[in-house]
Amino acid sequence: MISRLGSYALIAALVACLGLAAALWWQAGDLQRLEDENARLTRNANVMRGQIEQARQSAAVAAAHAQRERRLNVEASKTIEAIQTMKLGDCADAPLDPALIDLLSRRDVRPED
Repeated sequence: MISRLGSYALIAALVACLGLAAALWWQAGDLQRLEDENARLTRNANVMRGQIEQARQSAAVAAAHAQRERRLNVEASKTIEAIQTMKLGDCADAPLDPALIDLLSRRDVRPED
């Protein structure tokens, strides 16, 4: 038979094995939770990278629109200035087109009658 000391050693070994099994089970659950969290964070990071790229593209489009608007504004100002300083010759007394009068009035330019 097994001696009393051997019994205690066997019980201690059994308890230690059960404790290690419980620790491994707990660690396995913790590892799964951490892997799930890592996957979630990776997805969020990928979404944020996409949003950053989309924001960059939107900023580039907005800058292009602003540049186009500035160019059109400069061209319109030059056209209005040319209309105001133009020598009309024989048609100087001709009435201006109502659409042109409307355009000039929106740009705070009052055509002379």
